[in-house]
Amino acid sequence: MQSKLHAYEIVYTILKEQILNSQLEYGSQLPSVRQLAQQHRVGTKTIKTVLKLLQRDGLIRTRERQRAVVIYQAPFLKKENASVRSIVRKRTAILDIYRTMELLMPEILAFCAKSVSVYELPSYEKAVKWIKRPRLTGSWQLCSNIIHDVLLSSGNFLISSFYASLEIYAEVPFLAEYQRLITGYTPYTELHHADWLLDCLQSDSYTVQRSFAAHYRAVLQTAEKSFDLLTALHPDVRDDGEPAFNWNAGWGWDSLYKKIGRDLVEKIGTGIYSPGTLLPSQSSLGKEYQVSLSTIRKALKVLQSLGFIETINGRGSVVLSHEKWRIHQRSRHPNHRQDTFMFLCGLQLITFLIRPAAALVFDRQDTALEQELQDRFARSPKSCLKEWMDCLLPRVPLYPLKVILGEVTDILNWGYFYSFYTSTSPSMQKLNKLGEHAFLSLQKGDREGCLRDLHEGYMYLFQTIHSSCIQRGESGAGLLKVPQKL
Repeated sequence: MQSKLHAYEIVYTILKEQILNSQLEYGSQLPSVRQLAQQHRVGTKTIKTVLKLLQRDGLIRTRERQRAVVIYQAPFLKKENASVRSIVRKRTAILDIYRTMELLMPEILAFCAKSVSVYELPSYEKAVKWIKRPRLTGSWQLCSNIIHDVLLSSGNFLISSFYASLEIYAEVPFLAEYQRLITGYTPYTELHHADWLLDCLQSDSYTVQRSFAAHYRAVLQTAEKSFDLLTALHPDVRDDGEPAFNWNAGWGWDSLYKKIGRDLVEKIGTGIYSPGTLLPSQSSLGKEYQVSLSTIRKALKVLQSLGFIETINGRGSVVLSHEKWRIHQRSRHPNHRQDTFMFLCGLQLITFLIRPAAALVFDRQDTALEQELQDRFARSPKSCLKEWMDCLLPRVPLYPLKVILGEVTDILNWGYFYSFYTSTSPSMQKLNKLGEHAFLSLQKGDREGCLRDLHEGYMYLFQTIHSSCIQRGESGAGLLKVPQKL
């Protein structure tokens, strides 16, 4: 298990990256301490620590009772070759990020746009002012703000979070605007802008999806053209081919002991630790997860409160039977309510990820995939969908999509799912049938049938858990809508 970063370290890294690539531009003001705390879901004390670190690094200037100002100017604004060459070196990695946007964002934006009117968007007034006096610079930032407003309206913070990471690693400010200082090329003339965005978002869902598909295709093409020009200026710079994308879905939410607790629940739910057996000793678990005994004890306390285990002095932690799991009591504790909402957000998001990810794998015609699935199904798994995901994830060829899917998969704790439904329940049987149908379609070479069954499986999974949480009064569940077919 990876070591846990403190919240201030993660927020510091995010803001630093945004300053270094000019998403937070030279001379601009940062949001207030309170606004930053709300955006990053941390306390004001954490934000003050981050601002001190950014000032120490010479990236911002802070003054009492005033917002911090960015004082760092990106090297590419000064036409420094070293900075430009480092971007050219990441051509493949960056273009893969734009390909990921093209795959994911049209359907997601069409879904999110149904939740809000353009007149309610926080960036609406700025967009209207820009439309009256359009200018060459700053358009990318305004468009980015509008898109984030729309994504946040869905109530699923994971969507806006992963898109923000895509923008950071895609070098959007440089490729959309600042590279013209070097190449003379201005993507502005070939891309849609704030006025188009506002008009598009008022259309029906089908039109929104189709329009954004064309938009992100154009964005990818302008990025490819920009790299062609930059490569011609620096013919000696080779593409290193190394992946360059990272996203932490759990920052500001996760704690190490809770992560260990969910991993143990996963193992209990999937039968690795069966009822009546003992968990490994606390010292063994500490070595396995590379954490202190106090962290292990906190994790075991969570499992005990939910009825997954019973700790017996002198014996250890005994795994209890399914009938004793008190999963419905999670709603009484703030931490558990937060876990449930995160779980629901992950379930909703994966309904948008599964089709494009599975399509990429299917199109590679990996003959080993069919054999591996057949072997897994022969072992009578509790969940065919889980077996599918375990096989698909390592095979996803588009690195940013693989990272996003991996982070969301970590959130989808099947142990919690089995707390809602036993392996013999009608819901579980229906999910397994969809997984089996997807496998039969794979064997027949029926691409669309395979993708449809996998998507329907995760849609049904989200719908059943979502409905159950709403009936039990889980806070936040009502904010998330069920995606509809376009």
